[in-house]
Amino acid sequence: MKKTIALALSIVLILVSLACTSQAEENPRFVTIQEWLEAEGKCGDCMLLLKITQILNPVLAIAADDTGTINLFSGNGEDSMIINFMSDECPPEGAILVIANPRFNEFEGSVEMADWTVLRIMRDPTISVEE
Repeated sequence: MKKTIALALSIVLILVSLACTSQAEENPRFVTIQEWLEAEGKCGDCMLLLKITQILNPVLAIAADDTGTINLFSGNGEDSMIINFMSDECPPEGAILVIANPRFNEFEGSVEMADWTVLRIMRDPTISVEE
C-alpha cells in the first residue's frame, strides 16, 4: 500500500513539475528586433523595448533598439487599432515603448511590425526636459 501511495505521489509531482515548466516557457519574454526578425515574428508571447527615433506620419514611426530599426505601423486598419503618432496623447520622438506580441508583416518582409500592443510608455532618461 505504501509503495502504491509513493508511486501515485511521484506521478503527481512529475505532472505538476511538467505543468510548471510549460507555464514558465509561455511567460512573456523580451526579445530584440534582430531576434524578432530572425524568427519572422514567431517569438511566441514576446515583448520588445523600442525607442521611437522618428515619426514619419500619423500611422508610421521608426523605432529602434541596439540591434536595428523597424517601421512601426500603428494598426491593422480597424479604427480601434489605429494609433495617431501625431496626436497629443501619443508618445513623442525619443519615447521608449514596451510593446507586446507584434505581428510580422509578410507583405513588407523585414521592414514592418504591425498589430502590436503598447504595455508602457517611458520617457528617455538621456533627454533633458527644459523648464
